[in-house]
Amino acid sequence: MIEFLANSSPSLILGTVVIAVLGLGIVFYAIVKMLIGGSRLSARLEQVIEPVAQVDINPLEKQIIGREISGSLFSRTVESWVNKLLSFLGRFTPEKSIAVLEHKLEIAGHPGNLHARQFYSLQFLFLLGGIGIAYFLNRDISALNTTNLLYGVLSIFVLYELPVVWLNRNMRTRQEQIEKGLPDVLDMLSVCASAGLGFDQSLQKISQHWDTELGREFLRVTQEMELGETRSNALRSMSDRLDVKDLSQFIAIITQAEKIGMSYADVLQSQALQMRMLRQQRVREHINRLPAKMVIPMALLIFPAILAVILVPIIPVIMDAFK
Repeated sequence: MIEFLANSSPSLILGTVVIAVLGLGIVFYAIVKMLIGGSRLSARLEQVIEPVAQVDINPLEKQIIGREISGSLFSRTVESWVNKLLSFLGRFTPEKSIAVLEHKLEIAGHPGNLHARQFYSLQFLFLLGGIGIAYFLNRDISALNTTNLLYGVLSIFVLYELPVVWLNRNMRTRQEQIEKGLPDVLDMLSVCASAGLGFDQSLQKISQHWDTELGREFLRVTQEMELGETRSNALRSMSDRLDVKDLSQFIAIITQAEKIGMSYADVLQSQALQMRMLRQQRVREHINRLPAKMVIPMALLIFPAILAVILVPIIPVIMDAFK
């Protein structure tokens, strides 16, 4: 081979080298192609047999999903801080009075999502506000007088009792709403019972379609029964929770009817009629109280104007008589 290359011409030698290089390149390309093709085939088979989860090539291109934020900025900042402060101050509340106040808040429907300890904390903050006002009015000891002292004591008393008055007002408002809505609810229960529904199904229908205070309470009763509570216990819990006289009487009658096996339809019809009569009597009682309530505005606003109209023309005559 060496002698052949030595005796050959340069062009022949160059051609032979080119052919050899091309052959080696083709062999190398074939080997690489087989390796790549085999890996792709095996990857395809693995994907068919067991799909592989897709992985993002560029992690920077991943979609960033922000944390869901509910509520306004005020509720997430100021309101949250105030609730934490009220919860901290509520730890020092006496345990004996918590149960009574919690019952009142339950009757009022927990306005503002307040509980007993938080309410006491709020009342304490109002008391501090009253003390601050009293100090501002009487900060100058040299100019201290009875009027400023009276205003200071009055501000402390008013601000301390203001949360209690607000709570009592919410209690009365919610109880009145329940009393007004009870006859209508009893009519709907009577209609459902006459149509063949059971008492539990009737309560569920009312709680689904009536977005009122009483409807929400009946929804709570149905949820308690779904959790395994008996009907009588769930109704008694609602009676204790609301402390409405008419509702307590209705629940007592329903419980008694369940024990003796009476028909729910007859009981509900009679109770609906009785509740409507009671509501009419309350309306008449309220109307009869109006004349007595009108005496004070008449005495303060109307009578002085009448006296002025009558006496003003007589004043010049009286002045001339004394000259």
